[in-house]
Amino acid sequence: MQIDLVHTNPNLLQADPCLLHAADLTAPLRIGYWAWELEAFPEGWESFLSSYDEIWCPSPFTAQALAQRSPIPVVSVPHYPDWPRLQVLQDRRRDRRPQAGRAFRFLCLFDFWSTTERKNPDGVIEAFWKAFPPGSSHLPPVELLIKTSSAEQFPAACNQLMAKTADDPRIHWQHQLLSSDDLDELLLSADVLVSLHRSEGFGLVLADAMAIGLPVMATAYSGNLEFMPQGSAALIPWQLIPIEHTSGDYRRGWLWADPDLNAAAAWMRDLASDPQVGARLAARGAVAVRERLSFERLAPVVRQRLGTLLLKPTRRELLNTSSPVLQSLG
Repeated sequence: MQIDLVHTNPNLLQADPCLLHAADLTAPLRIGYWAWELEAFPEGWESFLSSYDEIWCPSPFTAQALAQRSPIPVVSVPHYPDWPRLQVLQDRRRDRRPQAGRAFRFLCLFDFWSTTERKNPDGVIEAFWKAFPPGSSHLPPVELLIKTSSAEQFPAACNQLMAKTADDPRIHWQHQLLSSDDLDELLLSADVLVSLHRSEGFGLVLADAMAIGLPVMATAYSGNLEFMPQGSAALIPWQLIPIEHTSGDYRRGWLWADPDLNAAAAWMRDLASDPQVGARLAARGAVAVRERLSFERLAPVVRQRLGTLLLKPTRRELLNTSSPVLQSLG
C-alpha cells in the first residue's frame, strides 16, 4: 500500500493553500510530519488534522504539544542523520591539527525566520561578554562567530544585533545561505557550538555537531533532549518565562525557557581554558547521538507505526463510508 508523507507544517499551508495542489497525493494513507517548538498547541492547526491518518513529530516534546487536541495519533519519529557524511566529518575533525595562536571559536547559527526571540543570539552574546568581558585578556584568545540566514529579509533585527556588537572585534557575523559543503567547513572550524535557544522542536545542527565530535552548549530544554542526555553536552539550566510579544506563531503569554547566562558563561570559560573539558563532552556526545538516533533504534518505530496504520481503516475509507460533511473534510 502506498503512503503519502507530507513534510509541511500547517502554518505554511495556511499561508499558501496551493502548496499541496501540485503534489500527487493519491495514496490511501497520509502522514503529516510536523515540527513545533512550544508546549502550547499552535493556533489554527486543528483544522488540518482531518486530512491525515497520523502525525509524526521529530521529538517527544513536539508530539506532546501536538497531541493535546488531536483526534488522531501523534507519534515521535526523530530525524535520521546522514551518518555516512557525518562519519567523514568526524574523521576529518579527529585528524585536525590545532593552529598555534588561533582564537578559540564559539559558533552560533540561526535563521531569522526562526525568530531571534526563540533562537536567542542576544543570550549568546551576553554570555560571551560575561565569560570574557570586553577589554579583558584571555589565553587562548577567544572569538564568537554568529552565522545567520535570511538576514536580508529582516534588516532591522539584523542591524540591531550587529550594532550591539560593533565595538567588540572578537564577535564576527556571517550573513549568507551556505551550501552543505560550506556549512560542514564552518562546523569543522569551530571549537564549540552554542545554542541558548528558548525552545527547539529538535535541533538538527546540534545533533550533527555532536555526531562529528564538536562539543555543544545548549539550553537543557525541549526537543534537543531527545538525543542530548546529561553529560553529552554542556546543558544550561533555565526557567520558564512568558513570551512578552507575539512573534510569528509564538504568542504573547505562552511559555518558553530562559537560559541561565551565568551558567553559560561559566561553561564558556571552562571550555576555552581546558581542552579536556571539550574533549570529554565531544566523546560522550558522539556516543549518545549515535545511540539515540541510530537506524537500529529508529527503524522499529517507523515499522511499528506503519504496521499499525495498515491494520486500520484508512482515512479515505472512513470518509467514503461517512456523512457528506465528513467527506468534505478530506
